[in-house]
Amino acid sequence: MKRWHSWQNSRPYKIQRIVGDNVTEVGIEELAGCASSPRHYEDYHIRYKHNYSNFQRGQRKYFKSHRGYSSGNGRGGGGGAGRGNDFGNSFLSDSMSEERSLESIRNHKTKRKHSMGFRELEKLLKLPSDVVVIELLRKGSGFHLLLEEDNIKDGKFMLLIKVLSHATSTQSNRENLCDLFSRTCERKFIDKICTFIFKIKRSYLNNAEDLFTKLCVFLEAYASTMTTNAIDRLPSLLDACTAALAPLKEKKLISETLFKQYEELQEMLTEASKQWEQEKKLDSEEKKRQKYEMDYMEPPDDFREYPVLPTPRDLSAVEHPFLRKNIVKGKYNDPDHYLDVQFRLLREDFVRPLRKGIHDFKSGRGNKIKDVRIYHGVTIVGSELKNHVVIHYVQMNMSKKIKLENSKRLLYGNLLCFSSDDFRTLLLASVAERDQELLKKGIIVVQFESDIEMLDMSSKFLMVESKTYFMPYKHVLMALKNISGTAFPLAPYIVYVEPNIKSPRYLNEGEKYDLRVIAKMKMMKKSEAYNTLFDFEMDTEEPEDDQCINLKEVNVRGALTTWPSENDLGLDSSQVRALRSGLTKQLAIIQGPPGTGKTFIGLKITQILLHNSHVWKSKDHPTPVLVVCFTNHALDQFLEGMTSYTSNIVRIGSRSKSDIIHKFQISSLVRTLHECRGIPQAIHERSCELRNLMKQSEYKIKRMRNTILCCKEIRGIICFDILKEEGVIPPHLVEQLEVVYDDNKLTAWLLLDTDPVNFDYEQQYTLSKPQYKPISLTQKKIKEKEEGELSDYEWEDAHELLGLEEQDRLLEKDTDYGDDDDDAKCEVPYLNYEITVDGLAKKLDNIMDITDTEPCYNHTDISGQLEALNIGLSITGNHFKLNHLENNQQLNLWELSFSERWQLYNYWLGKFIDIATNKVKTLESNYQKHSQALQETRNQEYLFTMRQASVVGMTTTGAAQYNSIMQDLAPAIVIIEEAAEILESHVITSLTANCQHLILIGDHQQLRPSATVYELATKYGLGTSLFERLIKNGLAYETLQYQHRMRPSISRLLVPSIYPQLKNHPSVDNYPNIKGITKNSFFISHDIPEREDSDDNNSHENQYEAEFVTGLCRHLILQGYSSNQITILTPYSGQFFLLRKLQRNHRVCQSVRICVVDNFQGEENDIILLSLVRSNSEGNVGFLRTDNRVCVALSRAKHGLYITGNMDLLCTSSELWKKINKDLTDENSIGNSLTLKCENHPDQLTLVSSGADFVNKSPEGGCLQVCGGSLPKCKHSCPKICHMDDLEHKNFKCRVPCLKILCDLDHQCPKKCWETCTQCEVPVMKVLPCSHSHTIPCHVNPDNHKCPSEVIKEKPICHHKFKMPCHYDPQLFPCSMDCDTRLDCGHKCRQKCHRTSDPDHIFYQCLEYCARLNAGCLQKHNCLKKCYQECSPCIIKVKKTLPCGHVAYKVDCSEHIEDIRCHKPCKNTLPCGHLCTKPCYQECGNCAVKVEKTVQGCNHVVQIECHLPATNRKCNGKCPKRLPCGHPCAERCMDVCTVTCKKLVMSTNKCPKGHYIKLPCHLIGKVNGEDAWVYCKEPCNQVLNCDHNCVGDCHRCFQGRIHVSCLQPCRKPLVCGHICKYPCSRECPPCQEDCQWRCSHSRCRKKCGVPCLSCKMFCNWKCSHLMCEKLCGEMCSREPCDKPCPKKLQCSHPCVGFCGDPCPPLCRICNVDELKEFVLLGFEEDHDARFVLLEDCGHTIEVQGLEGWLNQQTDEIGMKTCPKCRKPIYNNHRYQNIILKTYEIVNAVKNKYYKAQSEIMMKDIEMVLQDPEIADCFGSHVRKLHEKLSIRTSMKHNRHNKQILITEGELGLIQFQAQVLKKATSILKSLSEKRLGSQVLALFILMVHMRWLTLKFI
Repeated sequence: MKRWHSWQNSRPYKIQRIVGDNVTEVGIEELAGCASSPRHYEDYHIRYKHNYSNFQRGQRKYFKSHRGYSSGNGRGGGGGAGRGNDFGNSFLSDSMSEERSLESIRNHKTKRKHSMGFRELEKLLKLPSDVVVIELLRKGSGFHLLLEEDNIKDGKFMLLIKVLSHATSTQSNRENLCDLFSRTCERKFIDKICTFIFKIKRSYLNNAEDLFTKLCVFLEAYASTMTTNAIDRLPSLLDACTAALAPLKEKKLISETLFKQYEELQEMLTEASKQWEQEKKLDSEEKKRQKYEMDYMEPPDDFREYPVLPTPRDLSAVEHPFLRKNIVKGKYNDPDHYLDVQFRLLREDFVRPLRKGIHDFKSGRGNKIKDVRIYHGVTIVGSELKNHVVIHYVQMNMSKKIKLENSKRLLYGNLLCFSSDDFRTLLLASVAERDQELLKKGIIVVQFESDIEMLDMSSKFLMVESKTYFMPYKHVLMALKNISGTAFPLAPYIVYVEPNIKSPRYLNEGEKYDLRVIAKMKMMKKSEAYNTLFDFEMDTEEPEDDQCINLKEVNVRGALTTWPSENDLGLDSSQVRALRSGLTKQLAIIQGPPGTGKTFIGLKITQILLHNSHVWKSKDHPTPVLVVCFTNHALDQFLEGMTSYTSNIVRIGSRSKSDIIHKFQISSLVRTLHECRGIPQAIHERSCELRNLMKQSEYKIKRMRNTILCCKEIRGIICFDILKEEGVIPPHLVEQLEVVYDDNKLTAWLLLDTDPVNFDYEQQYTLSKPQYKPISLTQKKIKEKEEGELSDYEWEDAHELLGLEEQDRLLEKDTDYGDDDDDAKCEVPYLNYEITVDGLAKKLDNIMDITDTEPCYNHTDISGQLEALNIGLSITGNHFKLNHLENNQQLNLWELSFSERWQLYNYWLGKFIDIATNKVKTLESNYQKHSQALQETRNQEYLFTMRQASVVGMTTTGAAQYNSIMQDLAPAIVIIEEAAEILESHVITSLTANCQHLILIGDHQQLRPSATVYELATKYGLGTSLFERLIKNGLAYETLQYQHRMRPSISRLLVPSIYPQLKNHPSVDNYPNIKGITKNSFFISHDIPEREDSDDNNSHENQYEAEFVTGLCRHLILQGYSSNQITILTPYSGQFFLLRKLQRNHRVCQSVRICVVDNFQGEENDIILLSLVRSNSEGNVGFLRTDNRVCVALSRAKHGLYITGNMDLLCTSSELWKKINKDLTDENSIGNSLTLKCENHPDQLTLVSSGADFVNKSPEGGCLQVCGGSLPKCKHSCPKICHMDDLEHKNFKCRVPCLKILCDLDHQCPKKCWETCTQCEVPVMKVLPCSHSHTIPCHVNPDNHKCPSEVIKEKPICHHKFKMPCHYDPQLFPCSMDCDTRLDCGHKCRQKCHRTSDPDHIFYQCLEYCARLNAGCLQKHNCLKKCYQECSPCIIKVKKTLPCGHVAYKVDCSEHIEDIRCHKPCKNTLPCGHLCTKPCYQECGNCAVKVEKTVQGCNHVVQIECHLPATNRKCNGKCPKRLPCGHPCAERCMDVCTVTCKKLVMSTNKCPKGHYIKLPCHLIGKVNGEDAWVYCKEPCNQVLNCDHNCVGDCHRCFQGRIHVSCLQPCRKPLVCGHICKYPCSRECPPCQEDCQWRCSHSRCRKKCGVPCLSCKMFCNWKCSHLMCEKLCGEMCSREPCDKPCPKKLQCSHPCVGFCGDPCPPLCRICNVDELKEFVLLGFEEDHDARFVLLEDCGHTIEVQGLEGWLNQQTDEIGMKTCPKCRKPIYNNHRYQNIILKTYEIVNAVKNKYYKAQSEIMMKDIEMVLQDPEIADCFGSHVRKLHEKLSIRTSMKHNRHNKQILITEGELGLIQFQAQVLKKATSILKSLSEKRLGSQVLALFILMVHMRWLTLKFI
């Protein structure tokens, strides 16, 4: 696949170095040195750190003014959002052209002039390979200039090969590596390598081995990465290499192995070429194997060749795939065996549910489908750019019965499969976002994994959802394919399970560690505690020499008895053993039962390793410690523990919820590095380059989408200029609309005469307006309930539960650093309108109300326009008729009716939407390609940041996604927490070949890895973790034995049932008893059944348990426990939602955490309330029978554990529950009711057995006695029942009525005792100052009350009288009377009375029609504008006679005849006697007639214009002079005589073939030996493999080693039967002859090589005996008739053919010799022989022989042919079925060719057109080529369902046009650099345009 080239504007920059008070400039060369040396970067970082405090205090001038590559908005910095050329959006404002011009000037000023030098290449060899790739792609690196050099020095060429070889070793930068291959491995550079390898053979024999080895590494990487391109470009180079290596191998100057590597590379390319031509057919029989045989069988194929994404074949296969079990007990054969097993099992784990679900669906099982979810009628309703990817919005028709609030449907990352053709083809996608508001509307957000460039977005799809989280599968499977079996990490233990574990390679015998850090959590050496790039404050301690002397130097590899004591270390014995194992074992396994401190030991191991990092860190390639956890919560916990001794941490994963860890998030750190310029220059520039390209594309896409959205919303009339510039309106109609003087041309055309008097809209058109009825609140709730809509609370619950799972799936979204400001500034404009519905409606609202008796003209005018606009926008028409209408050259737009005008406008609007939609598709495709390259560049930023860290932490999801980065980071030490919960393949892909030390921490007796397919987890061992597998195989491990969490009564449930050796730490004996309950742990057993039907997740719920647990939670909260001390656990999500629903009914419980057991792994709390849910008559307990999950559920509590469940049912499920039941019974801690104890009245004990009992028997947390306590403020008695809260009644509110008097009228306070008394509000009648009486509150003063009585008052200014409230000021009251003033124009003012605003009507605009004539009108044409508008010049078209006597037609009436130019030909005679050829308005002179003149000096006759003199400069004849050598000059008279004679003269030099060489005359004596070989032109004439003679010469064929391409005609037969006429060396193209396919109805008019379409007419093949009932192009339903033909020939003799067949022209009697001339089987001589006429060639063949000929089997693909002349048979009814079967194969070949060839050529064309420089110079041509390509890709079928195909020749022409533009751009660029005049540039552009027009006419 060819990659897309990126391009970026380089920017001038200035950088300063600050050291103390000194400021110096940093030059570009020094900066290049920094980019090449990490050490130099470190120096700059240290200097930056010293000045960082000043930077924080506000001195930002240094970074703002000299920021060389800041992410500004395109002006000041190098990372600006450059605009680029918008080739597809000419309808929008082109305000950015000036900025592009400035950018272009700036680019020319700062462009690098010299290529990459020796020192730069040498420095690249010292950098990491991933950085080298970015540096070579950097715009200013000079690498592209180096590749373009014609003569690269030999030493530089050697360095270049070494650098390219080094760059290919990158793992995390593959996309950019492909870009590097595309730029490097061009034909020109390959030819340079061919030339250079012969120099190696002659001049550099000592370096041959090394150089050819490096070159082989580079070529192998190129061939394996871009095989398709390598097939075309490398064979000649490899031939040259093997030819050069052969003699070196004989002389033993190179190794035999190296020569074999080149031969193997040749064989690989040869094999790949064969596979390209013909795909291998898989033998289905080999796949039908029995399951039990597979474990002992070799795999049928290489798993690395399997695609990661499922194919239609995967989903439709019925045979069982090849699978082998995970060897849980025993070893694997080798790493490849191990990887094959893991890959196939993991891939089957996510493919099988899809396969089975689709199979069940197609089998019609309906509701029995459980593996997948089916959605019918799914449509794609839109797309958007988000986080640098294209996402699509999918609308589903989901049933309202499905409750998404408690469903795991459509979680982030779930795999989706779309198909519209019954799964013959499919598209794969994943859920990209779970948006709550969109889900309510049935819309999901997806990201497609398949290529959708050719997808028809309007189709309806069947969508299948798999429950699997797809991303980890995708990345892990890719990583497994990339793992090498020869460099497998820790293979002796992981693959071969060797029990004897050695020490890490870095840990030598007798190595001593400083263990003093174990005594102090904050102790750490400075180099590992701080990061020089970031200024994080840390409170760490440096170790002192006199501290803990016995821990300072400990021989860690020594025996345990030589270690310090347990007291000195502060650990118990099991922790000491685990610590020693973690430090000294190459593979350490540490098991930690619940509460034993697994995380604590892991932190201590990490602290010791970091403090002693000098033992394992390499100075040349320092790597961090990698920490991998299963969940984000566990990762945050682990990293938080590290922050006490180091701040040199990098966290990768979803955004951390921890405030402590948030600052270590990778995105935050990279953003900081960008701000302080800490990112390497090459990476930063590459990132800025790609980000600018993406910003430009994103801006264009958003602008186009806004355009489409505005068009579809139909807001009004679009501006005329937009439709004109996009070519929507035909030119002949544009001319008619441009005559309108007003800017709103379409409005004038569409809304002319909109007065209702002149047009009765209501009779002709009616607008369908929706009728809305008000819905009451109650009706609305009932409607929502009936429709099954979800409440906000239910959505919040779903977000909480499912958010936890999605949190572990999500990785933090990448953001552009510093883009927020750009987005704010760069607002996307909307479409410009001439007039809109909303605008007219607002104008109408601003006009004051009118009465029926006095209508307002302005109101009538606008309302008429609004009504006409609404009607017009709703009118549609027939597209075919409208297309014919607009193409009518005689059409007059102004004569169309109102309906026809609007039909035509809406048709134009549809065309405009189609154009914009096609452009969006093209832009989105380019955007995706840039996004992939940018992601890899960001990975390099991540990699650079991680290399500076001491610890890198990530989840397993992050490790899977960033696997390529991990390979380049190559951490030596990996610590995996929760290792027993992680699938084995996820652990393996977290490791690298450089891993020397692996520490696994976990507990396989708790949660296990989760596989999607139960059979694979149990029968195939996929559910067994690496942690558990190694323990089962006898590898040494350590178990922590002391638990610090559970009180003894709780831990007794686990010991010895699950953990026989687990012991209690003394600290757990001192826990306090639970208040309000007599027991600290209790099991409430019941037999209340669960709900019978499960939810959408197959989950369960139990109403009784939910009510009991909620009541118990409320009781505990009332005892004074905080909500943070209590957690409610349940194993089922259905119970979770039920508990949350009940929780909302109890205010005191609303802050208590409710959680599913699996999500609480690794956490703890004081009190745990556990609801087990399961209780049924079937005896089914689900996964409660699994010991691992039971262990997790019972081990989370510290102080109290209360369980509800059906113990009788549980005891029947497993032995574990029987043991637990016995332990509980012995402690009297199980029963049907729980005993509560009142803390206020200890003698009061209460039994509760249901949730209602808590409210009835202990309503306030105590007992049922009355409190009766005295209230502290009012001394009333407390009336509440015994309560535990507010025992001192400080917050109690007394409800006794207040007895206070508020006023003099003895009104009593109406409030309660606890409320504050206010002023008296009793209503009282009072007299106001205006003498009116009103009822007002008692405390209100009547003097301050506003009187509301209505009175009549006069307005003082206009003296109008109005009724108004008594307290109103009449001067401020608005007057509603009409204005009666006559205006200066004579019209009446239409406004209301406005004496206070513009009383003299100075600013008033009269809206009556103007009564004046047009300005300058000479024929009394009336003005059509409004009265207030200025009259414009008259533009009515008239006829005028000009001063020259000619008549001018269709000129503006106001235009003077003196200003009109006459374009008719001049009739004057010039002094030379010729007629003047200029237009009439131009001055005569300078005769342009061509005449013959004689040139003085050479006497040549030339043809020149009459007025020009004949000089040598005009002579095109041959120069008569002779050169000093005696040969005649070869130039023309007008040219300067050549200095170097090029006449070929025989020399004494010979080539290796023995030919005497003819040299140019000027080189005789100057060129000798090998340098003269290139001038040997002797014909080669060697016979090629194609049996033609070579037409090349000795030089071009490299003296017979490599021959030029053969140009002889091919002459091979094509599949259609015609002969290929193309050159022999080229691949045979599709046949260019006329197609021979025809029938009685029609014939195909295409070229023979283009696939044909079958005839859809009914077949007319019939006779009196048989008739066909199928379509003409289908297999016939009848057999050929064997009856003799009853017809007579012209000679009156019987026909020799068959009934219903065309009669053969030959007679058995008259033409007997001709009839028997051609013999096949000899039946021609029989008297009753029958013959068949072949219509294609006209030959008559005997039927039996012909049928034998046609039915013979052959391996060749092609049409059946005439046995006599070999002409293909296309048309013969008798053998129609045979012909159709043959043609199906031929047609398939044609389709395959067109698809493959056209795609390759399309990619080549698009790659050329992507160059922004071409778009800047030739934007219109680029637009036209894009339009051609978009028409091809979007219009698969026209309205007659005719397939549209662009032939290879048409694509070739487009490709050639693109190459012309590319070459022209490079020439124009070079002319600009030479600063030639603008006239030269204009002339060159004119030449390109002329060349383009020539190509267009061709």
